[in-house]
Amino acid sequence: MKKLLVTLTLLLALTAPSFAQAAAPAVPDIITKGFDAYKKSSSDAVDIWFKGSPLDTDLATKAKLLTALNDFEKGYGKYLGYEIFKTVALTPSTEIVYAVIKFEKGPVWFAFNLYKATDSWTVPTLNANQNPQQVLPQNLLGN
Repeated sequence: MKKLLVTLTLLLALTAPSFAQAAAPAVPDIITKGFDAYKKSSSDAVDIWFKGSPLDTDLATKAKLLTALNDFEKGYGKYLGYEIFKTVALTPSTEIVYAVIKFEKGPVWFAFNLYKATDSWTVPTLNANQNPQQVLPQNLLGN
C-alpha cells in the first residue's frame, strides 16, 4: 500500500504541469500602456498606440479612430477594461495582438499589427470593430 501511495504521488507530481493553465501571452508594453491610458481618455490611448508609427502624424486616421471609439462609448457605455486573448509572433519584428475592450453594454474587438525595426514596438495599423468577424481570423472564431 505504501509503495502504491508513493507511486501515485510521484505520478501526480510528474503530470501536474500538464494541468497548469497556459500563461498569458507576452504583450508588448505599447499595447498595455495604451489600454491603461484609456482609463483617462481614448485620446491618450491612441497617442500611445500611434507613437513612432506612420500613424503618429496621420491626423485623419487618428481622428477617424477617435470618432469610432467615441461612437463605441456612446452605444456601449463606459470603458471597463480590456482582455488580451492572443498574440501571434509572425517574425522577430512583427506581431499581431488580438484584444477586446470591455464596455458596459458589450465588447469591441481589436487587432493590433505591431512592428519592431530596432528596439521598440510600433503600431503601423490596427483594426477595431464591434463585430468579431470583421477583426478576427476565422481560426480564432472556430468553424
